Order: sequence, then C-alpha cells, then structure tokens
Amino acid sequence: MATVVFASIYVVGAYISRARKMSKEEHQGPRLTRSMSIAVLHGGQLALQRLFEYHEARADKSAVEIAECELKTHLAEQHPDYKKLQSVIGKLEMSGKEAQAVEILKKATAKARNEGRNHEAYEYEMLLVEMLIYKGDFKEALGCECLRHAEISDARRPLFKAIVHIIECNKNEGTKYWREFNNLKEEFHCLPSIKESMEECQLHKLSTNFNEFEKVVHMLKKDIIEVQAKRNKK
Repeated sequence: MATVVFASIYVVGAYISRARKMSKEEHQGPRLTRSMSIAVLHGGQLALQRLFEYHEARADKSAVEIAECELKTHLAEQHPDYKKLQSVIGKLEMSGKEAQAVEILKKATAKARNEGRNHEAYEYEMLLVEMLIYKGDFKEALGCECLRHAEISDARRPLFKAIVHIIECNKNEGTKYWREFNNLKEEFHCLPSIKESMEECQLHKLSTNFNEFEKVVHMLKKDIIEVQAKRNKK
C-alpha cells in the first residue's frame, strides 16, 4: 500500500507540473492519460481514484485489457454500481477502447430509457459524454440529453460543457459553465477539508482556478488530437 501511495503522490506532482508548464515542451514531464485530465478537472476523490488506477494500469496491463468485458458485466447488473462504472471508463480510455465503449454505452442508454429506467439512462449517458470527449466528438457530446437537465444539481453537467466549450475556443461559454461547476461543488460542500491530503488540495486548486483549469483542458485537447493523429496513421 505504501508503494501505491508514494507513487500516486509522484504522479500528482508530475501531472500538476505538466499542467503548469505545458507551454514549455522540454518541461512537460510524463504524459498521463485523457481520463486523468477529466479527473483532475473534476477534482476530489475521483481524481485520486483515477491516479491510483493509472498507477495500477502501468503495473498490470491485463487489468486494463479486460475493461470492455467489465463494462458489459456492470451494465448488465440489476443495480449497477456507478462508481465501478466510472472506474471502468477510465480503464477503457487508458486502453484506447473509447470507440467500443461509446457503442456499448449508447445501447445501454437507449435500452434503459426505453424501459423507463430514467436514472440509469441518465448515468449511462453521462459516462457516454465523457467517452465522446475522449474520442473528440465534441458536438455529439454537447447534444446528449443528460447535459440539458439543468434542474438536476450534477456538477458533471457544467464540467463537461465547460471542457467542450474551452476546447472549441468558446471561452465565454467555457467560463460561464466553469463558474457553475464550482458553484455546485461549493453548494454540496465538495471542498477539501483540513483532513484532506496535500495532493487533493493541489488538485482542488487546479479545478477552482480558471487559468489552471484552462491549461488542463488545453492539455486534454492536445492529447486527444495526438491520439487521433496516431490512429489516422494506422
């Protein structure tokens, strides 16, 4: 356990360093993953969880390779564990299987909606939005129904909107949704307490300072473009 903790501290530091120095190519530090960027922007426990998963994925690649099967298994459960699904989504991005995940999640969302399981459909579609962002399908992501439910106090809605608008150079809209995202986090007391780790406090600052938030989004955009370019060469 100590090894994992120290490794995660290193990864947090490396990630923050890269976000703050991304304009200097020689000081970028280790490249992590697109799902790490989303987690860092979200902040809190999701970010730290994704950091642990990243470390575990580097140590055991087989855990990432079976993620597609895990996704199908969890979606088939009568009472899906959304935290586990969130974890699987990160693994699928790490393994480059976001396209497969998108198709699986589209079918799961449609099925749940047709069967009147609206909450499940909503949660599945939120995962779909995240995967569409990784794929670079930004317009499709913004068009998802779950992002239109302003009556639901879900920080992911303005977070994903802020990310997409900043990626597409709509800074005014991006700033608006970034503010809404942080207001919702404050409303639900999603702030680091005195007991929280130094790493979590640092991650919190990255999501609550717009300039730092924007840097991470641009880093995410760069990574998405690079992944797309590599695939187009194949």
